[in-house]
Amino acid sequence: MTDNIDNKTKRGIMKHLVYLAAFVLAAGLNSCATFINSTTQEIEIKSTPENASITIDGKKFGLTPQIVNIDRGRNHVLKIELDGYEPYETQLTRKISFWFWGNALNGFIPGMTIDMFTGSMYNLFPENISVELQKTKEDDSNRRRR
Repeated sequence: MTDNIDNKTKRGIMKHLVYLAAFVLAAGLNSCATFINSTTQEIEIKSTPENASITIDGKKFGLTPQIVNIDRGRNHVLKIELDGYEPYETQLTRKISFWFWGNALNGFIPGMTIDMFTGSMYNLFPENISVELQKTKEDDSNRRRR
């Protein structure tokens, strides 16, 4: 008889542990992208040659190579410039992050709303930029004249 009580007790404990684990998992997935991604993203920017000027949305961010933190919530225009070279320009495009869907899986609408409001629901692409700058045609023609 003692074995039956122990088995019932064990099943009861296991049942409670399963509920607890499900609750912890659901709570952990709330605002999932906000906790995993944060509101900014690191983008590594390199150029050949180095020491080119980095401008994002018209704001100077220093020289290459560099890792910059950029707001995830919107698209950005990135420009790399160096005297004697053609400027390079590209778009950093936001796409919905895998982590955002954690809220959808557990049906947690407030978590999805938080991720949307903070911009954490997005990842920016490309994540790394490595550019080989091209010499300007003026620079090439000046060298030929010398």
